[in-house]
Amino acid sequence: MTLQSRINRITAGTAKVGCLLNPMSGQVRKRKPAIRQALETIPGILICETNDDPGFRSAINQFIRENIDLLLIVAGDGTTHAILGHLFTSLQPEQWPLIMIVPGGTTNMTPLGLGIRGKPGKIIQQLHDFLLDPSAPRLVQRPVLRIEQAGTGSIYGMFFAAGLVARGVKFSRSSVKQIGITGSIFTSLIMLRSLIGLMTGRILGRHQKEWMPIKMAMTEANGRNHQGTYLFVLVSALDNLLLNIRPYWGTEPEPLHVTWVDQQYKRLWRSLWPLLSGGGETLQEKDGYYSHNTSALTVHMNDEYIVDGELYRSNNTQNPLQITATNPVTFLVLKDSAITMTSPVPLPTQELPIRLISEVAWENNKETSPDLIPLIDALIMRFGESLDAVMLYGSCLHSSVSLDEGIVDLYVIVNSYYKAYPEKYLANLNAWLAPNVFYLEIPHQERTLRAKYAVISTKDFERGAQFWFHPYIWARFAQPSRLLYFRDDVVRERLYVAQAHSVINFLKSGVSAIDAGIWDVEEIWTRCLTLTYAAELRAERETRARHLAQTNLSAFTRLTDVASPMLKEILEKQDNGKYRCLTTPEMQRQARWHWRLRRWQGRILSILRLSKATLTFNNSVAYAAWKIERHTGVHVKVTPVLRRHPILWGLKVAWQLLRHGVIR
Repeated sequence: MTLQSRINRITAGTAKVGCLLNPMSGQVRKRKPAIRQALETIPGILICETNDDPGFRSAINQFIRENIDLLLIVAGDGTTHAILGHLFTSLQPEQWPLIMIVPGGTTNMTPLGLGIRGKPGKIIQQLHDFLLDPSAPRLVQRPVLRIEQAGTGSIYGMFFAAGLVARGVKFSRSSVKQIGITGSIFTSLIMLRSLIGLMTGRILGRHQKEWMPIKMAMTEANGRNHQGTYLFVLVSALDNLLLNIRPYWGTEPEPLHVTWVDQQYKRLWRSLWPLLSGGGETLQEKDGYYSHNTSALTVHMNDEYIVDGELYRSNNTQNPLQITATNPVTFLVLKDSAITMTSPVPLPTQELPIRLISEVAWENNKETSPDLIPLIDALIMRFGESLDAVMLYGSCLHSSVSLDEGIVDLYVIVNSYYKAYPEKYLANLNAWLAPNVFYLEIPHQERTLRAKYAVISTKDFERGAQFWFHPYIWARFAQPSRLLYFRDDVVRERLYVAQAHSVINFLKSGVSAIDAGIWDVEEIWTRCLTLTYAAELRAERETRARHLAQTNLSAFTRLTDVASPMLKEILEKQDNGKYRCLTTPEMQRQARWHWRLRRWQGRILSILRLSKATLTFNNSVAYAAWKIERHTGVHVKVTPVLRRHPILWGLKVAWQLLRHGVIR
C-alpha cells in the first residue's frame, strides 16, 4: 500500500492504528495508567507493550502483518531509534505506515525536532479527536541517518554525536538517571556536567579520562578532508535539538547538518550562545568552529559515539563509519501538539495566503516622506555591502509630528553582523541578543533629522517573525511598515514573507487568549496589542493600544481578512465584518499562561537590551527620559550620576517607574 493511500484512509476515518508502548520509558513510567487509558479510547487500536529489542522486532512484524496505516510510538529516543532500525530492515520505505512519535522518554529529541511537545496523555487525546473527526493531516518529512561500518549491521537514527556529547550521555547512564529526572531538567543537568568537565580540563591543562576530546579523521561528500582532535562532532537530520538548541549554520542544500568544535578553539564562552542558538554564521573555521551541510560523511575513529542516545563504539580505524541520509520518512504532526512559536518545521511560503503577502507588499510600498532619503543614504554609507534593507515602522507612520520634531524608527537589515561592524564586540553583541540599537542625526536643509535604528540580520529577522516565542519582532511587524530600501528582489520577498508570518503569529497568539464571542477588528487588535505591550517594559499609556487600533483600523481590517484562512480554528468571519472567536477555556488558559511567561521573559530581555543600548546608543539616557515623558507625561530628571552609571542607576529609575505603574 502506498503512502498516499494510507493518508487517504486516515482522512476518511478508516485507518488502522498500531501503537508501540515502552512501559520503561521515562515519562511513560510516571504516567502509564493515564497513557494506557487514553490509548484504549482510540477505536480499533492495536497496542504492543514491550521494552526490549526482541519485543520491538516482534511488534513491528505484527504491525506489518496487520497492514497498519499509522504507527504510534509512545516512548523515548532510544526506542524510536530501535523501531526505525527494524523498519528499515523489514520493509521498503515506500511501504511504511505513517509514523507519529509521542514524547514519552527521559529525553525526546526526535519528537521535539519534528515540532511535537506536550504531555503524552494530552497528545494521545488530540490524536483520538483527530481520528474521529479527521482533516488534512499535517505531515513532516525528515531523512534518517544511516551509519554503516564493515563487519557490523547498519544503524539508523536521527542524531549522531561523538566527543563531549557522547561522554555526557555515558555519564547520564550512571546513578544520575536513577534520580528520576526527565525532560529539559535532565538535559540541562547533563549539559552542565559536560561544561564542568570542559572547564576543569581547560583550567588544569589536561582532561579527565572520561571527559577527553576525541581524535578523528573525516571526509565530506565533496572530498574535503579534516583531521584533528575535537571537543565534539554532531551529525543530524533534525534542524534543532533538545532545549531548542540549533548548533548548525550551514547553508548548503544537503540533508545532513554537520558541526564540530576543534580542541584548539578560541573564545568559546563568547561563542557559546551563537553556537547553541543557530547564530553560528558569525563563527569562523579558523577559530575552531565548523558547520556545513553534506550528503555523506566518512569518519575514522577509535572511540565511543552515540546514535539517538544509544552508545556504540568504533574499534577499527581501518574500516571507517559511513554516514549517509536515507530518503525522507513521513511523520504525522498534529497541529495542536506542534510547537507554534519555536517550531523547527518552517511553514512553506506557498502555504501562506497569497492575498496576505500581497497586502503586506502593498503596505510596504506606500509613499513616504522624501526627507527620509538623507537618512537612508547615511545608512547605505555606514553599512555598505552588508546592508540588505531599511524598514520604517512605528509612530512616524501614523503621527502628525513632522520629521524634524520627532525621531524616526528604522530597522536596518544586514546579511552579516561581522561584515556590518568594524568593531567585533558590536557583532558579538548583535549575535548574542538582537537587535543592536543606535542613534543617528543628519543635518538637512537647516534642520536636523533624527533616527533610532535597530540592526538585525535577515536570518534573525525571519526567525523572530516566525519562530520566536517572545513577540519582539512579530508584534512590531504585524503592523504596517514601509520598505525604504532593499538590496534585490530576493531580499524583498523574504521580508514580505517574514512580515506575513508576523501577522499570523500575532493573531494566533493573541486571539487564543481572548474570550469566545463576537468581536470587531478594533477590539481584536486592541486586545492583542495590549498583550504585546505587557510583554515588554513599555512606557506607553494603557490607551496606546486602542489608539493604534483606531488609527490603523483599515489596514488591520484588511490584514485580518486575508490572514483568516490560516486562523480557522480560532476565528470565523461573520457577514457583518466582525469575527467569532472560537477559543475554548482550555485554549484560553494555555494562551494566557504563555503570555505570563512572555511578560517575565520580556522584562529580562528588556533590561538586557537597555543595558546593551548604553554601549551602542549615543545619549541613551536623555532619549529614554524624553520617551517616558512624551508617552506618559512623567518627568525623569537626568542627573550626573545617572549619566555616569546608566545601567545601575537606570535600574533604580525603572523600578520606581514600575512601582508607580508608568511602565508595566
